[in-house]
Amino acid sequence: WKRDGQRLVQLKDNDVKYFVNKDQCRCKILQNGTLQIRQVVKGDSGNYTVTVYERDGKWKAEEKTSFFVQGERNHLRCACPFSSFSEPVPQPILSTECMNKTVSVKCE
Repeated sequence: WKRDGQRLVQLKDNDVKYFVNKDQCRCKILQNGTLQIRQVVKGDSGNYTVTVYERDGKWKAEEKTSFFVQGERNHLRCACPFSSFSEPVPQPILSTECMNKTVSVKCE
């Protein structure tokens, strides 16, 4: 996975490798290739790219998606008089699926 062209994390042969400080990234990659970001902040916004390779190392597919964080919990709680808006936003999970050389990215 990359954000704005910077490598974040990769999963290869069930081994996870971080290219950034794991604590600053607050991200992890699940065994199915899903990128999970904890405690999302505006700084996590950006263009994310997932690249999938075959077991032999040959390129298989790549998908790009834009991720925008429009507010943070602390900012909303202080600025919004409506209690329903002061609740934290559920943690989004980006997942990917690769079929027939096409990568689909899903945000839940």
